[in-house]
Amino acid sequence: MTRTKRERTRERLIEAAAEVIGERGWLRASLEQIAARAGMTRGAIYGNFKNREALFLAVVQARWKPVIPPLAPGDTFRQYMEKLGPAVASAAAARRPQAAAALSFQLYALTNHELRSQVSKVNAELYRRGAERLREVFPPEELPLPPDQLVRVLHGLTDGLTFLSFLTPELITSEVLSAAFLALAGGAAGQKKTGRE
Repeated sequence: MTRTKRERTRERLIEAAAEVIGERGWLRASLEQIAARAGMTRGAIYGNFKNREALFLAVVQARWKPVIPPLAPGDTFRQYMEKLGPAVASAAAARRPQAAAALSFQLYALTNHELRSQVSKVNAELYRRGAERLREVFPPEELPLPPDQLVRVLHGLTDGLTFLSFLTPELITSEVLSAAFLALAGGAAGQKKTGRE
């Protein structure tokens, strides 16, 4: 699929912003530096993003996508959790080089009302779609919480354990990550259940 010139420009700006933020952090990354890195002007940034916060949020959305393993037809919620744990562990390992940038973004968002509001809107839409998907795929009695709450718990568990694994990888291992999601499905790590119950 051919990308439009605008899409290519946005991608270059997001990539340049990610590089500058990785080097300087969220607070010290300026639009001038980002535009220069992309070989463009500040006008190009404002032509594609409402403001600095919108560009920064686009970087997060491009670099920190939700971890969603594929569902096989007939998978139970437990089987899905058995896939999600290792998927989160794999994503955490891949995201380790971005740990400082990701944590500094959270600090920046906490102190910037407009960005925090945008993050909330983006997350609300992700939660809406995630809860809808859970309702489509799993019977309500199979879920440990209502879908609207469960998607938020899964997000919190994913990000919380990911950030802890950055800080203490010797304590928050892939085995711990897998066990956490399995526990949410009502199972012990050494116990296997198959089929819908």
